[in-house]
Amino acid sequence: MATDVMTAANGRWRDILEALAGLPAEQLSNRHQPCPACGGRDRYRFDDRDGNGAWFCNQCGGKDHLGGGGTGIDLLMRVRRWSFCQACEEVERYLGLEPDGTGRHRPQLASSGNGAGGKAPAATGLPGHASRPWRQPEVPPADAAPPELERGAIAQWCYRDASGAPLFWIQRLCPGRSGRKGFLHRVWLDGGWHRPSRRDPFSCEWPAPRPLYGLPDLGERPEAPVLVVEGEATADAAARLFPEHVVISWANGTNAIAKADWQPLSGRGVTLWPDADAPGRKAMVRLAALLREQGCCVQLVDPPADLPQGWDLADADWSPAEAAEHLQQWLQPLPADEARLGGASDPEDQEPTSAESPAGGGGGAPFQCLGYDGEASYYRSGRTGQVLRLSRSAHTATHLVALAPLAHWETLYPSRTGVNWSAVASDLYERSIAAGLFTPDRIRGRGAWWDDGRPLLHLGDRLVIPEGEHLITTPFRSRYVYQRMPRLDGPGDVEPLSVQEAAVIVSIANRFHWDVPASGTLLVGWMVLGPICGSLRWRPHVWLTGGAGSGKSAILERYITPLLGDFALPVSGSTTEAAVRQSICSDAVPVVFDEAESNERPDQQRMQGILSLARVASSESGAALLKGSPSGEVSRYRVRSMFLLSSIATALKQGADRSRFAQLTLRNPAELPKSERELHWASLDRDLDRHISSELGRRLIARTVGLIPMIRQAEGVFTRAAARHFDSQRLGDQYGTLMAGAWSLLSDVVPTQEEAEQCIACHDWESYSQSTELSDEQRCIQTILQHPLRVECADRSVTRTIGELVELAAHQAHDLEISAELAAQALARQGLRLEPPHLLVSNTAEPIAHILRESAWAHGWAVVLLRLAGAQRRGPVRFCGAGMVTRAVAIPLAVL
Repeated sequence: MATDVMTAANGRWRDILEALAGLPAEQLSNRHQPCPACGGRDRYRFDDRDGNGAWFCNQCGGKDHLGGGGTGIDLLMRVRRWSFCQACEEVERYLGLEPDGTGRHRPQLASSGNGAGGKAPAATGLPGHASRPWRQPEVPPADAAPPELERGAIAQWCYRDASGAPLFWIQRLCPGRSGRKGFLHRVWLDGGWHRPSRRDPFSCEWPAPRPLYGLPDLGERPEAPVLVVEGEATADAAARLFPEHVVISWANGTNAIAKADWQPLSGRGVTLWPDADAPGRKAMVRLAALLREQGCCVQLVDPPADLPQGWDLADADWSPAEAAEHLQQWLQPLPADEARLGGASDPEDQEPTSAESPAGGGGGAPFQCLGYDGEASYYRSGRTGQVLRLSRSAHTATHLVALAPLAHWETLYPSRTGVNWSAVASDLYERSIAAGLFTPDRIRGRGAWWDDGRPLLHLGDRLVIPEGEHLITTPFRSRYVYQRMPRLDGPGDVEPLSVQEAAVIVSIANRFHWDVPASGTLLVGWMVLGPICGSLRWRPHVWLTGGAGSGKSAILERYITPLLGDFALPVSGSTTEAAVRQSICSDAVPVVFDEAESNERPDQQRMQGILSLARVASSESGAALLKGSPSGEVSRYRVRSMFLLSSIATALKQGADRSRFAQLTLRNPAELPKSERELHWASLDRDLDRHISSELGRRLIARTVGLIPMIRQAEGVFTRAAARHFDSQRLGDQYGTLMAGAWSLLSDVVPTQEEAEQCIACHDWESYSQSTELSDEQRCIQTILQHPLRVECADRSVTRTIGELVELAAHQAHDLEISAELAAQALARQGLRLEPPHLLVSNTAEPIAHILRESAWAHGWAVVLLRLAGAQRRGPVRFCGAGMVTRAVAIPLAVL
């Protein structure tokens, strides 16, 4: 039992770790030094507190490998990469424990030859040695003759170090009645080749990790391809058949793969040739996973099914030329469900800092390890194409079988009960650390994207690039991760619209009854850019307004919706910001929001949330949205959508929103005679039914996607021209980008600077300039000055705006009802005071807070007002008649 083993090991961990982990005495002292597990320079110490082998590492210690302590068994497991059961068995063997009649363990007397300076023992080929203590073999003399064959042995092979010096011999035993292979380790001990016997009070096999058979040839031929076969006899035969290869094998058969030292193969091209049986293939698949961790390029030979069971290259009657031909015929890539884990260890699958990484399924692997972020690791399933986020506590069998089939885990992490899930979790965690930090911003959903200088269209289950289509689960080189999502029809194979055919779309947009004629062009620009919004540097938004019967519904239902097809996210009514954000997820699709009214206070708050979402979606370089959760985990969102909102009136209050939304206003239908209105809509209805359809929308999207490179260049040209026209870079981004979208319907080539300036000059932009030309501080003081007040006169009350009262008090004048003194008293009660040439505005007056309660400046208006030219801080200031003394902002009257 593990408890008995730990009890017996208490107080002996220094000896155990020296013998089994190969740690020198200096690494088992209580001082800061390099860590034997992670290699940290000075973060490790061994204090053996309470005799339990206690140690501490700031870098890799603790349960989560993020820093902390552990016990002797933990250190042994990490240094030797053993499972808990294997570590217990080795400690049990070292201590000489054997079970008593009750199933518990009792110590066994050890031989005086029990060494303490060796490495971990390996499984012996002789039965009955599992509970015997282990002795460290010696290196034989260079001139030592080979050992004699033991009784029952049929052949032997020498294992050497990289320089060619002999280390030990493996003798092959005749198969017994069970037919199982047997091996003897002939090691140098006490001045001669030791003869293993059941009567030995110890075992002395060569310690793991053992050298490979054929190791010297690896160093002598560093550029040669490597061929790995099962068994030394097969390796000798294969070396004659494949003289251009370095042929190697390992000791003790298929169950001892993990006990061999495969490090010398690091980075080499390796071909695996199993025997023609199921155990051989299973062993080679496990070996493939280990070798890929060493950066090897691995290929697998699949012998035909008609070969005799157990056939190997020693049975082949071929010439070298025939052997090479069979190798090419039988070579095949590893199947996806038998390849290595995720791919973080493969240089091509790591997340690079400047290079690319595959966005597909990880080169045939069942999943790709993307990295870690905080308390979670990220994986991309090669079967589903979706990204899975697993917290540390979620690395359990239930979740891991969603990454790879159970057979995959059973092959790579076998245990007596099926799968060693603790080893799986530990390995996955190490792979996540090796892959590095993963930012969820790298995940891209559906829509059009600009990927390292090329356009890309993500349609849910496939990617469309200029070279053709890729299934989402097919490996694709990109630093981004394109996640599988519900399928979009996309443009398909339809013929893109020509310039002449696109003209009808522009014509119909201009025929709606706009208050400002340029609105038709801006609507067309938004509609063209919507499906490719993810590929733009700036994403402009529009707000469609108009009274009942003005045609808003017709524009949305019969014009916008058919042309956008399934690319748009349509919402309406009381939809919240959270619902829109979570529906968009990682997609880059336009949002069409109908009935975006904000009449009641809850509606106003809800719409401000929608506007804040649209605000951060405008810029490609905008910061990510971070949302917390009750569990303490943070969700990151980077919205890349363009918004179209439709309502009777807008809810644009802040200057930041006004400069990001183009207000498209429809004229009041009552302004036109009824007969003229009916004739106009009859003609427009007919053309909408005749021309606007989903098929036309698919052809329009096909045209737009094909022109993404041109549109991005046109965006820069129009943005510069619009910035000069509006004398504002923000308005240049907004209206220049919309004009670039409209331009793509008129031409297939990038406009010149002169053409862009002419397009902008031919429209009347006065109303758009007026809606955004006032700064926040100017609109804040205007909101205060335009607020009406009731002033009590001698016999009645009259209403005046604050601005009118300021004028009366400033000029010491009076009108027919209010004197300058009465005006000053009324202002003081509001937190306003005249000190020519300044107007003092209280920083904290409740009346001002009430005036600004529905605005963006309800809290902290003093900070905004200080931006006005010449404004300065004052205080404390007494406001006579109001009974308050507060700090204030002094605003020059000339500014007002």
